[in-house]
Amino acid sequence: MKKLYLALLAGIALSACNDTKKQEKDLLNQVIAVHDKVMASDEQLMKNKMLLDSLVKHASPAVNMDTAKAYIKQIDDADNAMSDWMHNFDAENKGKTHQEIMTYLEDQKKLIVKIDTQIASAVAGSTKYITQIPVK
Repeated sequence: MKKLYLALLAGIALSACNDTKKQEKDLLNQVIAVHDKVMASDEQLMKNKMLLDSLVKHASPAVNMDTAKAYIKQIDDADNAMSDWMHNFDAENKGKTHQEIMTYLEDQKKLIVKIDTQIASAVAGSTKYITQIPVK
């Protein structure tokens, strides 16, 4: 009877361990999915920055320099936030407990969602501004 009880207890422990690993993997996948979405927006962000830099460099009367420079700063801030996040993100989480990993990943998910919003705002605002500049 004791052997059966020990086997059952070991089975439950292994099952719980697999469940925690699955939870960690699922949450990591959610973070990575948001990261991938942000990276897709990053290309448009850099295109807009190049266009704005060009507009500032070859200023015409149609370009409001203060507005163009404000959008460049917004783009730079968003790009720097993404770079900082990518530099600091630790997907391995070695030596941490399940709860520490889950808390870390939840925090990272919130942060990358915030960066996604920041980048989307920078892309939308700068795109709207750029499209209002008359083409020569």
